[in-house]
Amino acid sequence: MPTLSKRYGSNQRWLLKALREVAHEVQQLTWGLDESILTRRPPPEAGLREDWSILEIVGFLRDSEAEDLRAVQAICDRSGAPLPERRAHLGPGEQRYRLEEFRDLLYGFASLREELLWTLQWAGSAWDHRGLHRHRGAIPLDQFVHEINERDLEAMWSLRRLCEAAPARSGRRQA
Repeated sequence: MPTLSKRYGSNQRWLLKALREVAHEVQQLTWGLDESILTRRPPPEAGLREDWSILEIVGFLRDSEAEDLRAVQAICDRSGAPLPERRAHLGPGEQRYRLEEFRDLLYGFASLREELLWTLQWAGSAWDHRGLHRHRGAIPLDQFVHEINERDLEAMWSLRRLCEAAPARSGRRQA
């Protein structure tokens, strides 16, 4: 099976644009939603892969971004840097986000995304570096970033579905 970098090429500008746009869309979709909508989990028949609420998806994105930023920084610093296991997907199941303010989760994700974009913008020759995962082996930086983008797209799909299912008039806070 070809690596992602061979399948997609290493169009770094496209990747950076895609990562930037997801952060903006998450903010646009979710800002101003009522607390009851943010914490509502979809019914099983909704066909979503996970039964996470909007709050939990944004919390997952924030925690994933923190993990991925550390990994990208390590790869940029040194080719062959060890990559830890990703664990952010466990957060919603542990009900980690129930006591957090939604705006803090959203701001945390947006801030970390800006830092990730800044790191990648200035990566230069580090785009040729690889991280080493104990089960997956060597992972090129561009493949790792493509995986971040694929995770984002899956989360966006779930967010859109949840936002579309929200009541139209009561779904937004009144200014």
